Amino acid sequence: MKIYSLFLILLTGIISCKKDFLDREPKNLVSENVAYGSISGVTALTVTLYDGLPTEDFDYTVSDEAGFPSTTTDEAVRSYVWGSINNAVMGNWYGNWNYSRIRRVNDFIEKIPNAAIDNDSKKRFLAEARFIRAFEYFSLVKRYGGVPLVTKVQEYKTGDDVAGLIVQRSKEQDIYDFISTELDAVVNDLPEDYGNDPANAFRVNKYAALALKSRAMLYAASSAKYGTVQLNGLVGITPGLANAYWQKAMDAADLIIKSGKYELYDVNADKAANFQQLFLTLGSSEAIFTKVYQSPDKAHSFDFYNAPQSFRVDYGNATNPTLEMVEEFEYKDGSPGILKVNDAAGNPIVYNKPADLFKDKDPRMFATILTPFDSWQGGVVEIRRGVIDNGVKKTSESLSAVYPAGGTFNIVGKDGPLTTNDPTKTGFYIKKFMDPVNRVPYGRSTTPWMIFRYAEVLLNYAEAAYELGNSSAAIDAVNQIRKRAGIATVGSITIDKIRHERKVELAFENHRFWDIRRWHNATTILTNTQFHALYPWIMWQNGVDPGNMKYTFEKAIAPKLTRTFPEKLYLEPVPQQNPPYIQNPGYQ
Repeated sequence: MKIYSLFLILLTGIISCKKDFLDREPKNLVSENVAYGSISGVTALTVTLYDGLPTEDFDYTVSDEAGFPSTTTDEAVRSYVWGSINNAVMGNWYGNWNYSRIRRVNDFIEKIPNAAIDNDSKKRFLAEARFIRAFEYFSLVKRYGGVPLVTKVQEYKTGDDVAGLIVQRSKEQDIYDFISTELDAVVNDLPEDYGNDPANAFRVNKYAALALKSRAMLYAASSAKYGTVQLNGLVGITPGLANAYWQKAMDAADLIIKSGKYELYDVNADKAANFQQLFLTLGSSEAIFTKVYQSPDKAHSFDFYNAPQSFRVDYGNATNPTLEMVEEFEYKDGSPGILKVNDAAGNPIVYNKPADLFKDKDPRMFATILTPFDSWQGGVVEIRRGVIDNGVKKTSESLSAVYPAGGTFNIVGKDGPLTTNDPTKTGFYIKKFMDPVNRVPYGRSTTPWMIFRYAEVLLNYAEAAYELGNSSAAIDAVNQIRKRAGIATVGSITIDKIRHERKVELAFENHRFWDIRRWHNATTILTNTQFHALYPWIMWQNGVDPGNMKYTFEKAIAPKLTRTFPEKLYLEPVPQQNPPYIQNPGYQ
């Protein structure tokens, strides 16, 4: 159980120590009457509501252990050969059909009006709870389309007809409209901020509510424009409503932008270091709503699962960025980011140093992805596929293989790449979110997770503005992000450029997994698609220090199955009961 920890110090009037509280559910601490009898008691109750929030953070996997969402998209492949995540047909994702959390928040909403606390506090707690309920329903509707809309606590009594308590699915449009209405109702009851109060610093404020509305309405608009109405509206939204939802998404984002409360994080002249630090800094100027971790009690394991081979504590290697993802990052002058491995005649280009291949790439790439021979945690990420000796490629699948050279030299780099076993399959590792100094054991990572950040708001605004025909507003929003990144701004815009900017700016933040589903282009991107790897080769020279030898590069097929994304996977199968729900298309 992970928590929004810093506000819990309010609870010391109820419990003896914070650690004891963290290890128990709030309702186990005191009776309900006592809990609703004080500010600190109600605060304790809200911990459960926050704790269950489906934020899709570092622990969010869609299939198998360390099956992170990026490894089911075009961002990355999974290093490990085992698990259903490697199946050719995508799917079998872990769902989020959890109405127990919705029942818990409904119970809180019904009881808070009678709590023995002041009216202003009641209003704020109620607004927080309704935000959380809206967040829960957004998590459901983007997965399943229309779902049962339950806003009251249902009570079963002996002799009751259980079937009579079953709520059937509402239309998808009704769920999105409910989310919009709920957020509109509570936004002005939430504070703009919590000032210098560290106990409440990471609670929901009004801008988090606006950020959720902007994101949810973007999804609704996408469903209306790019989806199909099916099952009498249980799935899909009438196309004619798309612009209304684009407008709601744009308006919510605009309120955040015009508030002046947030700005793009830009404190380091080194643009790559600046972007890297953004994700390691708690409470930055860009963070609108953040999930906070602490070790050893409530931490995560992202570093443990994603460390490069020679830097791992045990697991490591899980997320291997694709060559396609690396090349998505442009050069700083705005030219396409295709890596230049061959000359015009098709001959391999010889580079004095491996880093030369990546010269002048978008600084965000260097903050997001570990490339061959990057410095890392006091060492070097040694990624080398093998040796070219007098034109002959020599390689080995064994990391311990040696090359005779008046000494010993590993043919394959200590960090791969290999086509088998654990090390990277693509020639890259993930860098975003990762601790650049320490090797972090299982369950000890404390990097914060920004649920909403200002750059996403700008991208939401840009997409909605463009879809509404306001290209100039879209250009301005995108250029703010590109300027912060340290790359050339754009003078014109297309929907593809906006989607590109979203892909590189939000890489590995679990947006891509949903974006290609809401745009309904996952079938094009992922069906029968084989992703690629980059293989560095050292040009062997007898008598020369290997550190001074030159390199060439090869673009190769990443040794993984091709993927297939059937149409039905734009939604997930609805869990069944008795009487059954109407099932989503393709799962009947």
